[in-house]
Formats: sequence, structure tokens, C-alpha cells
Amino acid sequence: MSSSWWYGILLFPVVAVTAFLARSGSRTFITVSSSSGDPNVAAGIASFALTVASFWGGILVALVVLGCLFADIRSLGDGGEWSPSLAWSLAGLVHLGAAVFSPLLVVSIPTLTYYLYRRHTRLGSP
Repeated sequence: MSSSWWYGILLFPVVAVTAFLARSGSRTFITVSSSSGDPNVAAGIASFALTVASFWGGILVALVVLGCLFADIRSLGDGGEWSPSLAWSLAGLVHLGAAVFSPLLVVSIPTLTYYLYRRHTRLGSP
């Protein structure tokens, strides 16, 4: 029995991109705000908007990845080809934490990549 929940898990690299954008926007906002002289208000507003949108977008995508990972594990648990452990959902929780604390991406990205690789080798489907 194959499920299509793995398509949502494929979104996991987006969290790394949003974390990078949030950090870049934050640094730009701080630079613009603390510069002496006439501050560039447009750049400050744009960088603040980028920071907020990237941060919350990363959390939203991480929640989607976690939900799809959990649903995929549950749907594959009924099949006989491969029955992944519920412990794999910890990778999704770490990935959700990585949306806020980006060094956790060093753990979550390889783990989710390995889950998808293992899923592919066990089931023979994407």
C-alpha cells in the first residue's frame, strides 16, 4: 500500500531557505535601523516584512512536513512492504524546531532525506 503523503515531506528544504531569508532580512533591518544619518525607511520596512513572512512561512511549511510525515508513517504502518516506526516523526519535530532554531537543520535535513531514501528503496516507488 503506497500513500501520496510523501509529496508533502518533499517540502522540507523550503524551511532552510526561509531560515536563510529570515536571517538575511533581520540583519538588513538591523543595519538599516542602526545606521547613522538618514535611515532608508523603505529598505527597513521591506526587510522587516521579509523577516516576518519568512519566519512564519518556515513554521507553516515545517508544520506541513510534520503532518505529512506523520500521515505517511500511519498509512504505511498498515502495509506489509515497509512499516516505519513512529520514531521517524521525531525528525519532523526536530524540523519544526529548526524553523525557529536553524542549527537544528544539520540534524533534520539529513534525517528526512534518509527517510525518503529508505522509503524509496523499501517500496520501490518514489
